[in-house]
Amino acid sequence: MKKIIVECLLILGIALAAAILFNLISGNNIQFIKKYEIVEPVEQAYNIETIDIDIFNYYRNRPGTIILDARTEREFASGHIPGAVSFSVARFEPMFTEQGELLKLGTVIVIYCAGPDCRDSSLLASRLSGKGFSDIFVFKGGMEEWIGAGFETAAGAGR
Repeated sequence: MKKIIVECLLILGIALAAAILFNLISGNNIQFIKKYEIVEPVEQAYNIETIDIDIFNYYRNRPGTIILDARTEREFASGHIPGAVSFSVARFEPMFTEQGELLKLGTVIVIYCAGPDCRDSSLLASRLSGKGFSDIFVFKGGMEEWIGAGFETAAGAGR
């Protein structure tokens, strides 16, 4: 019995050594221990501040604030926050071409999407930040919190 265990361990050792040698020689170089890069949330990486519904309403009523809905155009048409502009992150480049000049008119940009679990607003904020825009806020509660608080919505393509 002891001899069988020793032979099995010897075979496993030889197989492991052969696998390591093959890995080094083959050029594939599969890493045994991989170092993972720590990725910070997009809000921290681009210094984008998230805001709650009260602060959102404060900015919403200030002149110079542009509110962007990061959801698809179909979602926007089915219901959005009054005064918001459709700016689907899924179509970022064409939307930026169409509405980039409008964004330059604003002093503050506030972005929202479907709700707290939706990442589209953060993604749009990071892309706009990468284009040189600052004073960008993300209303994380989005439509879910807006509707939950009993506020009215607008429907249609809007502006």
